[in-house]
Amino acid sequence: MNDNLQLHPLLRNNDVRGVVFDLDGTLIDSAADILHGMRLTLEQAGVGTVPEDYFPDNLHGTAAGILRSIVQDMGWSMNQDFNALERQYLVNAASINLERTRLFSGALAVLNACKATGLPMAICTNKAYSGAIAAVQKFNIHGLFDFITGCDTWDEAKPSPMPLRKTMEQIAVPAEECLYFGDTSTDAECAHAAGVRFILFEAGYGDSQLGTWPAHFVFNDWNELLLGEETHA
Repeated sequence: MNDNLQLHPLLRNNDVRGVVFDLDGTLIDSAADILHGMRLTLEQAGVGTVPEDYFPDNLHGTAAGILRSIVQDMGWSMNQDFNALERQYLVNAASINLERTRLFSGALAVLNACKATGLPMAICTNKAYSGAIAAVQKFNIHGLFDFITGCDTWDEAKPSPMPLRKTMEQIAVPAEECLYFGDTSTDAECAHAAGVRFILFEAGYGDSQLGTWPAHFVFNDWNELLLGEETHA
């Protein structure tokens, strides 16, 4: 990271003692690989073929939740064992191995800057824990985080506040001193229920319900959270 860059005041306030991040659609752009895995899974199960130009409103749920949303959108039979479909999806996702997934521009620099200031950092995602670990290892950012929560780490997944609350407990940061970065209504609802300030990455995947939830701060590019030295006279 350029040593002349500093963090945005949002991340330098005295009342911010820790940060938690969503993963898909927030730190990483993984939509192409997720949808490829979903198409492959549904075709293998004989459920149907998802059109190439289809993009679901739900890319924020668990794998089973996203599969269920796709089946509903396509108008297919709901008499499916989504637990079995989810297991097959995870096999397919591991095989795809994040082939087209990328970190969003500027995200790594912001993460490194947060780490340099000593801010505790964690991930709270609805991706399965194994998939989350695979992603952070692929991009060599695993060591930046003090804790990682997947949808299967606790008894409940987002939008329940439990995963975020448990994650904050693990990094010893109270809700009023934490920021949660996300891109969907699931993230916003989770943060609101947990009493955490929600930071919206507007260039993520979003969804139709996102506008119904407030955000403490909104940005479109991770580079917006890095300021040049000359900005601070």
